[in-house]
Amino acid sequence: MIYKELGDTGKKISAVTLGSWGIGGAGWGDVDEEESVAAIAEMLEGGVNAIDTAPVYGFVNPKAEDFGYGFAEKIIGEALLGKRHQIFIATKCGLNYDREKGPASMYKSMTKEEIISGCEGSLRRLQTDYIDLLFVHWPDNKTPLEEVAEAMDTLMSQGKILHYGLSNFTAEDTAKLDDMLHVSAVQLPYSMVDRGSEELMIAAKKRGIGTMTYGSLGSGILTGAFRTKPEFAKTDMRSSFYHFFEEPMFGNIQKLLRVMDEVAKAHDALVSQVAIQWSVKKAFVDTAILGVSKPKHARQNCGAFDWEMTEEEMAMLDEAIRRYVESTE
Repeated sequence: MIYKELGDTGKKISAVTLGSWGIGGAGWGDVDEEESVAAIAEMLEGGVNAIDTAPVYGFVNPKAEDFGYGFAEKIIGEALLGKRHQIFIATKCGLNYDREKGPASMYKSMTKEEIISGCEGSLRRLQTDYIDLLFVHWPDNKTPLEEVAEAMDTLMSQGKILHYGLSNFTAEDTAKLDDMLHVSAVQLPYSMVDRGSEELMIAAKKRGIGTMTYGSLGSGILTGAFRTKPEFAKTDMRSSFYHFFEEPMFGNIQKLLRVMDEVAKAHDALVSQVAIQWSVKKAFVDTAILGVSKPKHARQNCGAFDWEMTEEEMAMLDEAIRRYVESTE
């Protein structure tokens, strides 16, 4: 495993962060709780020292309370008992739903009340007395940014969070909030098939803001597992959240995969490991969030750094991305 400084936080975290959206089970098919705990253990054994989660990861899982709200956080809290201080935990706030209407009523809110109550709920589920990094999950485009800064300042002064960050915010709002109260990290989508956040991350790094990326494997398409167009269940997140499985994008990604196959073969590596290493070798990426719910995938993710891609191979992949992927966007 390799480690990078997360912005100017003074924290060195693994270049891979364990993601828990899939662990929660929401929109990813059936998830086995025991396997999820084993996958977490496998990632930690492989050198991962950072975990990303959110209250809404698992909001439809019937095993948990309140419509399954916070199921992923509960699994993580149990898995980290006795190990908490070895792990950097990032979670989120500001995405919620009406308890009487259920998960279909999800809404965004980054008011001071929502941020503070959301943080306190996460502390309980994670079984910890502090959170290393609390993100606002999505901007709500109505709450004054000053209120967000005030809420985060309150939580930091109380010792409930050590740092705060912004997930899916614009460059403009990130800069405004950073001027009010320093933003420690941003979280944005980034992968070989989605490079839209590059400029924002470069700007963030200039301000000393750390960068965490999600979607590094393109919802699985960059693992090479989907060589023919799949048919996902309507409830599966991949059927609606991503456009990688729609034509003409799907066909062009197959051309990119053939170039990735060449690199993987040269190093006796997996295609997924090529995608992971390509992402974290970018100077503006501090850590890539990778979702796992199975021990096998955890081992594969950690193995992405058992070899090193050459600069020539990086350039070859960048050219393939420009030719096949960006030409269809």
